[in-house]
Amino acid sequence: MKKSAAAPESHYHKVVLDNGVTVVAERHPHVRSVSIGVWVKTGSVQESASTNGISHFIEHMVFKGTEKRSPLEIATVLESLGGDLNAFTDRELTCFHATALSEHLEQALDVLSDLVLRPLFPRGQIDRERKVVLQEMSMVEDSPDEWIGDLFFATVWKNQPLGRPIIGTRKNIQSLSRAQILSFFKEYYRPENIVISVAGDVDFAELTEKCAKYFSFPAQQKMLPLQRPKSIYKGRHRNVSNDSEQLHLLLGFEGLAFNDPYRFDGLILSFFLGGGMSSRLFQEIREVAALAYSVDCDCVPFMDTGLFTFSVGMAPKSLKECMKILTREVENLKKQPLTEKDLGIVKGQLKGTILLSSDQMEVRQESLGRNELVFGRYIPVEEVIGEIERVTPERIQALAQRLFVPEKEAVVTLGPERSKVYRPSLF
Repeated sequence: MKKSAAAPESHYHKVVLDNGVTVVAERHPHVRSVSIGVWVKTGSVQESASTNGISHFIEHMVFKGTEKRSPLEIATVLESLGGDLNAFTDRELTCFHATALSEHLEQALDVLSDLVLRPLFPRGQIDRERKVVLQEMSMVEDSPDEWIGDLFFATVWKNQPLGRPIIGTRKNIQSLSRAQILSFFKEYYRPENIVISVAGDVDFAELTEKCAKYFSFPAQQKMLPLQRPKSIYKGRHRNVSNDSEQLHLLLGFEGLAFNDPYRFDGLILSFFLGGGMSSRLFQEIREVAALAYSVDCDCVPFMDTGLFTFSVGMAPKSLKECMKILTREVENLKKQPLTEKDLGIVKGQLKGTILLSSDQMEVRQESLGRNELVFGRYIPVEEVIGEIERVTPERIQALAQRLFVPEKEAVVTLGPERSKVYRPSLF
């Protein structure tokens, strides 16, 4: 097996097993727990229009029985020890994760490897799980703040992989065959496509030995590197009606990819505008003008693009006044730099959030996994704090001028039919 160059941080470990699985770990001897993530480099962006939703469906199905365990045994193996086991699917990845006491590391690796190496995909369970996923779709559509996100992606990346919903479409879920599931699983659930990340009270030598033991894949032909067409963003406006009395607004612009040098500037800008109760838009829209209950701002990166969005939930009659405030605050950022005081407050908020969350092993494990998948390297918390410190008011202003331009504006509204009479825009 290939070991990476030794990192200066003695508590970090990386090794590539002989079969291509990458293992990254951080030792935290002061805790009693261990958090493990098995990351698979596949998500909805790897799907075609006809298989959209298959990654999420596979994530569900691996819990429905393996060569070694029944669904009940999968559910109880860690719960009976006080731990937990779960999974999630994103647009660019799938993750199976577990938390357990450090002395139960082997049991956790055993069941996680069972899920990603030996699922059975029983025919009866496939038909049963269709109903579960269809119910999940209905729940999303009953939650406007979730549904509008899928509508926005489909609007700016229309007919592109990134624009398709992670959960898929009703037509696809109803028609997915076991043969399609097996084919997709075989193509993407391969050792060179997997990263195992671990944080907690862990011995590196033992971890490497156990990962090699449990993640021993059958011999496979090497796959070609994952490829997908570049995502082409296009600003569009869209109004969708539902029977809610509330109007939900999602307004956004093309944002920053993971490798963008302004990525941390974008994070600080989103925190300043809508990152909590003290943020500018929350104060101006909710606390001062009392126009809305929910006000938020997000800067979401992907491998080749990103999004910068504003979201507000309000009564339809509040939309025009809300847009005036949004326009004013965005224009102010473009015209003049933030004050050092305002920037210092946001930096303090962001650094505190990162440092506090880094005490949680689940957060450390997820950070390890994502950084290995995206950047191929270890990024210590201190490096992140350093990047935040380098952000200046002038950089924030330059980023606002770059992002907030008319040709990149996209707006989706979700609410009652009468709200369509006004077309919201910052320009």
